[in-house]
Amino acid sequence: MRLLRKNHLGDARLEGRPFVDNGGRMNIGRDLVVTSRPVPSHLVTGPAGVLTIGDRVRIAHGVSINAQAEIVIGDDVVLGPYVTILDVDFHGIHDRDAPSAARPIRIRRGVRLGAGVVVLRGAILGDGAVVAANSVVSRAVPAGAHASGVPARPHA
Repeated sequence: MRLLRKNHLGDARLEGRPFVDNGGRMNIGRDLVVTSRPVPSHLVTGPAGVLTIGDRVRIAHGVSINAQAEIVIGDDVVLGPYVTILDVDFHGIHDRDAPSAARPIRIRRGVRLGAGVVVLRGAILGDGAVVAANSVVSRAVPAGAHASGVPARPHA
């Protein structure tokens, strides 16, 4: 993994070969595990993008993280297979040529995201939140909540 531009890389264990495109900045904590078998995981930052990954984070195969503004992933987070985290839509809703504003994403300590979860720009997941497989997170999920659905909503 090659990191540029004043990055910080703790100790990481790579299983397979992830795709890393660091056009911005990456700060990676201790004891990161990134699995890229049978499908590579992707870690991407744009020119103004910052990706911060805490300690003891586990990233399963097929995960895609794209930071054009800022994505912060806290300590002890687990990302299931095929999770997608995007802080930008890349284009306007009604005009594919119109730019879309990026909004930071915060995934706090101890969050668990099931397989196929999509986290969209501006989302905040509180400490210990759990999101069920194939859910779409587009806003805040409170600390300790179990959420599911499209859009993901906490269970009562």
